[in-house]
Amino acid sequence: MFENTIAALTNEVEKLCYLAAHVKAPHALQIQLLEEWCLNDNLKKFCHKLHVDPDVFASLITKLENHLVFNNNSNNPQLLVSVQLTVFSNGLSHYGNGATMEDIAEWAGISVGMVYNCYCQVMIALL
Repeated sequence: MFENTIAALTNEVEKLCYLAAHVKAPHALQIQLLEEWCLNDNLKKFCHKLHVDPDVFASLITKLENHLVFNNNSNNPQLLVSVQLTVFSNGLSHYGNGATMEDIAEWAGISVGMVYNCYCQVMIALL
């Protein structure tokens, strides 16, 4: 009798766990806000997100953009150097739960693998 009750309860639990498919909550990309903050002279927010002044950021881009690591002969073009540096800087400027690749990927609107590639390529160029 108890076995039948336990089996029935197990079936109910299994059925209830899968009644509705998991739907990811909608979110808006935030990476485009950086340019808006620069244009609207809200440098505090820019610096808070990347921990670097926009002029320093622009200088880094000009120094890194001609590095060979950012060139490829593939049919799939790479992300712009500015985007890769943004992803890298954002990752460096966070810690704890905000530093996960998943969070940065969601913030930038790219895949986790692309976040990893950005980290690698920018680090190679800096070294």
